[in-house]
Amino acid sequence: MNSTNITRLASFAGAAALLFVATVASAKTYDGYCYQPVNPSDNTKTKGTIIGAVAGAALGNAVSKKGNKTGGTLIGAAVGGVAGSQIGGAVKKSKTKCLEDKYYILSSSMYARPAPEGYKTVYYKTRPSNMVYIRR
Repeated sequence: MNSTNITRLASFAGAAALLFVATVASAKTYDGYCYQPVNPSDNTKTKGTIIGAVAGAALGNAVSKKGNKTGGTLIGAAVGGVAGSQIGGAVKKSKTKCLEDKYYILSSSMYARPAPEGYKTVYYKTRPSNMVYIRR
């Protein structure tokens, strides 16, 4: 093996090691899961975005000086939309309802059982409050 091949092999090994470390570092670890109803009409984040954008546009227009109304309206709509989206997402999380208020704690080698009909499995990194905790 010549020095060029050794250099290439070392480079490949280094890249593979970096890829492995990045993959392990980005692996998601969950504390547990619960079963939540599948409800496609529950779109608080979308509603929050729309309401926030409209309110922000109105406020941005109202506080803008004459001649800058368009820019103020657009900036207000953008900021309001982002804020509304964040608020809507927080409301959705606070409205989280698990089947029979049961939260299943995962051990390192466990997987969630399939969700009952009409429910989806939702994983959590931290435990939600007001639940009955069940270790599986």
